[in-house]
Amino acid sequence: MMNLIRRFFRRLFRSLFSMYGPAVLTLIFAVVLVHFFPDGPIWPVPIFLLFMLFIFGRYVKW
Repeated sequence: MMNLIRRFFRRLFRSLFSMYGPAVLTLIFAVVLVHFFPDGPIWPVPIFLLFMLFIFGRYVKW
């Protein structure tokens, strides 16, 4: 029974990570960018999002 529960939660967390991983990483990147460079440009954020989407789509396959 514990094996079934463990497999269920592992599958749930993998699907959540693959769905929301790029968005969460992009938000963290934007917060860190604004924290370290308050007057800096914001154009790296969408580029980072596209990069994360590419990485997750290409290399994160369950």
